Amino acid sequence: MNKELQAKLKKYTAAAAALATASGASAQVIYTDVDPDFVHAGGNTGVGLDVDNDATFDFAFYSIDTTLVAGTHIRTTLVAPYGTAGNSIAGEAPSGYNYALALNSADMIDNTLNWIASTNTMAYNVDSSNPYNENWNGVTDKYLGLQFNTGGNTYFGWARLDVDAIGDVWTLKDYAYNSTAATGIAAGDMGPAGLDNASVEQLVHFINQPNNTVLVKVNGELSNGNVTVIGTNGQTVSNGPVADGSFVVDMNGLASGVYMIHVSFDQGAMTKKMMVTK
Repeated sequence: MNKELQAKLKKYTAAAAALATASGASAQVIYTDVDPDFVHAGGNTGVGLDVDNDATFDFAFYSIDTTLVAGTHIRTTLVAPYGTAGNSIAGEAPSGYNYALALNSADMIDNTLNWIASTNTMAYNVDSSNPYNENWNGVTDKYLGLQFNTGGNTYFGWARLDVDAIGDVWTLKDYAYNSTAATGIAAGDMGPAGLDNASVEQLVHFINQPNNTVLVKVNGELSNGNVTVIGTNGQTVSNGPVADGSFVVDMNGLASGVYMIHVSFDQGAMTKKMMVTK
């Protein structure tokens, strides 16, 4: 990768994506639907992906739109392990360059794949053309193979995306992982139907209150609820259990910006965006 481009890349850090998601739990597969789909319309952005919804980013997407000193216009999207050691991406490295694999539905994701614990290029556009070997240039409904470490155990998962040939325009649709450690998962496997994803959103309500608080209200049979508020830097600013069907998020004292309210239960999880303005 061009050294000038590498220097620009270092300026971008992962930020919490403004995703509204609903997760369904099965015996093994934990599936998260990104609803609506997260569309990255281009430009310089870092977006974190928390595969197991534990309020810690596991991977980060970096998109860059830049013109080098020589006048070359580059638009690219990369994916990298983030946070925990042991996280890696299914990829290949022809000529020493890391390229994330674009897997097809039902392809097996397990320890037989080649795993790369560093940054992988997904798409790369140079002066409106795709001159190299990236697997994600102009694809629809392809799957990233993901391997991440939690609690000392390794888990396999996938994320489904569309990536435009222009390089830095892409859409994240959904993702999942096998909750049985060291066990593979087929790309696109959502698990058997358990709690319907839409039901999670129907049972959890976010109510703005006049005292600069947000009431998280649960109407229904959801057990062991916990609420985590995450800042754009990925750090937890508030955390606590759902008691008697509710939790109050206090915005007083928070700096202006976008925060994510992540609510998890035994049956699944969802995340909503909260904007704080002063």
